[in-house]
Amino acid sequence: MKRIFINLFIITFILCSLCSCRVKVSNEYVQELQADAQGFNYIDAAQQIATATGVDMTADFLEDLGEESAQALLDEINGGTYTDLSWLEITGYSRIVISDMLSGEIDADNISDFGFNGKDSFTVSFVGDILFDPDFNVMLYASQMGGVLNCIDTAIVDYLKASDVFLINNEFSLGDRGAPLPGKTWTFQVDPARLSLYDDMGVDIVSLANNHVYDYGIEGFEDTLKYLDEAGIPRIGAGMNLGEAAEGHYFIVNGIKVGIIAASCAENKIYTPVATETTPGVMGTYETSGFIKAIEAADSQCDVLVAYVHWGTEYSVELDDEQKSFAREYIDAGVDAVIGGHTHCLQGMEFYNGKPIVYSVGNFWFNSKSLDSCVITLRVDNELKTEALIVPLEQKGCETRLLTDDTERRALFDRVESYEPQGVVIDDNGLIAPAS
Repeated sequence: MKRIFINLFIITFILCSLCSCRVKVSNEYVQELQADAQGFNYIDAAQQIATATGVDMTADFLEDLGEESAQALLDEINGGTYTDLSWLEITGYSRIVISDMLSGEIDADNISDFGFNGKDSFTVSFVGDILFDPDFNVMLYASQMGGVLNCIDTAIVDYLKASDVFLINNEFSLGDRGAPLPGKTWTFQVDPARLSLYDDMGVDIVSLANNHVYDYGIEGFEDTLKYLDEAGIPRIGAGMNLGEAAEGHYFIVNGIKVGIIAASCAENKIYTPVATETTPGVMGTYETSGFIKAIEAADSQCDVLVAYVHWGTEYSVELDDEQKSFAREYIDAGVDAVIGGHTHCLQGMEFYNGKPIVYSVGNFWFNSKSLDSCVITLRVDNELKTEALIVPLEQKGCETRLLTDDTERRALFDRVESYEPQGVVIDDNGLIAPAS
C-alpha cells in the first residue's frame, strides 16, 4: 500500500509539473520517495554484509530478518562499530547460529535447538556419576524405597529440570549382551528400560567418556550406543570410531550455541579402549593431542564450549599433575570451562585466563558412601558472559540430598575452597570467583 501511494504521488507530481499549477516539492524529496518506491535493496545489502563479516549472507535470508535488522547491521558496519556480538544484539541470534541457519547445519543430528527461555540468560548444569545396575547398593536400596526418585531429593531434580541444559555421566553399559571384562573389579550393566529415568530427571545429554561404558566388551558397548540413540538421548565422548567419539553436541538457547565435548584418561590399567580412526572406544586424553584437535574443531562451531573430562585419583582431593596441565591446554585450545569427574569426591577449583576449572564434581548418585557432592551450573548471559555456580549436595546412605542449612552449605564451600589449588572463593549463594 505504501508503494502504491508513493507511486501515485510521483505520477501526480510529474503531471502537475506539466501544467500551470505550482507544486513546491524539492528534488531531494522526490528522490527519497523514488528510493522508497523501489524498496530496500537486499541484494546489495547481503553482499556488503557478507564482505564485511564473513557470513555467507543471502538476500532472501536477509529479507526474512527484516529491513530494520539489515539496516542496523549496515549502520554498524559502516560506522565502524560492528563486532560478532552485533548479530546477537540486532537479530537475537549469534553469528555462528546465523551461519548454521544459512548453511542448513542447524538441522544436524548433533544440534538441539531449545529456542528462547524468556530470560536474559540460560543455564547449563553438570553432575557426576550415576548408577542403575540392579546388583549394586543404590539400586537395591531404591527398590526398597519405591524407586530412584525417592532416593534423590525432589528439590535437586526440580533444579536440574529447570536448567536449560543438563548433563550427567552415564557410568555403565546398557543391554544384556556381552560378558564382564576379565580381571576388572567393578563392572556395571543396566536394563535399557532404566533410561526412562533420565527423562524423569530432566537429563538432556549424557557423557560416555568414562571407565565403565565398555564393561561388557564390544557387544555391551554397541548396545549402549544403540539404546541411547533409540531413546533419543544425545551422547558424547565415545563411539564406533574416533570421529564419532570426538564429536561434540551443541545446544542453541536464546540464540546462542553452546557446545559440550568429553574425554577420559581415568584408568591406570586401561580396560576401556580409546577410539581410533577405525576402532571403537572412548575419546581418550591420556595425551592431549587428539582431544586438542577435537576442541579446536568444536570451538569453531559454537559460542561457548565446555570440556567434560573423566580423570583424577578416586577418593583423593589431591590433583594429578596431568589434571592441572591438561586443563590449561584445553583452555588454550578454545574451551571456556573445564568440568571434571571420576574421583567420586569433590576436588578443588581455579580459574585460568578467566575460565573456570572444576576438577571434580564428585558422585551424583552412585554408592552408599557419605560424600560431598554438587551440581555445577554455568550461567550464560546475552552478551556471552559466563559465570559458574555450585549447588551443594550430600551423597549419604544411597541418597542424595540438597544442602539447605546455611551452616552446612558454608562448610562445604569452605572445604572446596581449601582443596588444591585453593584457586577460588565461593560466596554464600554459591557463586564461584577467582581467589585474589
